[in-house]
Amino acid sequence: MNHSFSITLLILTNLLVLSLTPFIFSQADSTKFEDNNLVFNPSIHSIQIDATSIVLMNQLGGQFDFDVLRSNNKNLCVGTRLSIEHYYLVNFVDGVDGSPFTNYNLYARLSDKKDDLCFEVVGGVTYYTTDDPDRFTNKYMLRTGFEIKYGSTLAFILKGSTSLSSNSSFIGIGVSLGYDHMKLGYSN
Repeated sequence: MNHSFSITLLILTNLLVLSLTPFIFSQADSTKFEDNNLVFNPSIHSIQIDATSIVLMNQLGGQFDFDVLRSNNKNLCVGTRLSIEHYYLVNFVDGVDGSPFTNYNLYARLSDKKDDLCFEVVGGVTYYTTDDPDRFTNKYMLRTGFEIKYGSTLAFILKGSTSLSSNSSFIGIGVSLGYDHMKLGYSN
């Protein structure tokens, strides 16, 4: 087994254990909590597709967010994100070498929402692929990012992400379309 695969397997195993820890050690408590205290409440947070762009970089993505912990007022949530992001980079003449790129992501996620404004921070592991595997190697990378969204079902979005191990950063402005637990009448 090669060294990079072992590290990737270790990271994925740790992420899985951390995501299951609340299930293992949770217990019901009938006392009243303050609105911003996090409580164990596994449920779907959101499902969305988005398209963002800035000058020469374009991104199309889809994501599924799942909450493990949620505040009583549902504004603060901690959970996971599974997503796919497809990037197309161009210069003023033609495509950039290796473009398009596709990332398959497994992230830990922290969300904070106030009215129609939502701020999310994510971090985890990405499987990075390219259409030119002879020149650019498909690989696992640690990646972190953020998302600021205004709206719910149809929203304006500012999104950015970067790899911690190589130069693969992106930032873009665009729109998203999807389901959000806050606006469609979901209640516990």
